[in-house]
Amino acid sequence: MLKNLILLSSLIFSLSLQIHAKDQVQGVQAARSLDDFHQLLVEVMKAANGSEREQLLRPQVVDFFDVPRISRISLGRTWKKLTIEQQLSFVEGLSELIAVTYADRFRSYDGQRFSIDESEIVKKGVIIKTTIFKGDSELARLHYYFRDGRVFNVVANGISDLSLRRAEYGSVIKEQGFDALLEQLRIKISETRASY
Repeated sequence: MLKNLILLSSLIFSLSLQIHAKDQVQGVQAARSLDDFHQLLVEVMKAANGSEREQLLRPQVVDFFDVPRISRISLGRTWKKLTIEQQLSFVEGLSELIAVTYADRFRSYDGQRFSIDESEIVKKGVIIKTTIFKGDSELARLHYYFRDGRVFNVVANGISDLSLRRAEYGSVIKEQGFDALLEQLRIKISETRASY
């Protein structure tokens, strides 16, 4: 009996070590992915113009951000009511909007640098807390929420991008319908590009 109890205890301890190790690996992978994205943003800021910045960002947005998950959460119940074609159109439009938004916000390089401050393993993923600096001045605090190796939410100075999207998109759908939301995404993309 004692032998079985010792064996069971050893097995439980071994499993808990494996789970902890897996969490640590996820945290390290998320930090590496974020560091790569930060390096890309510095490169983007050094680019000659908006279209060049957008070209650098487009493929990375699809890899770094879990746009299908962001889309599904942003649209809430509406997501399940959409056809596959509508879902794909929305994911594509949102991917494009994220790329042009980053191209617009990271326009020029003036010594900005990124600091990864802390990582936190949570139930279904990892939160990486970062700070953007210009010289010694803090410009913003960004918390990146990772699940399955990709970002699904960014909280900037305490404001959740995902929550803002969900509120805005839900309101548009309720008032004007899904097609109006798609049209608003297209308009926002065009306006953002025009401001480069």
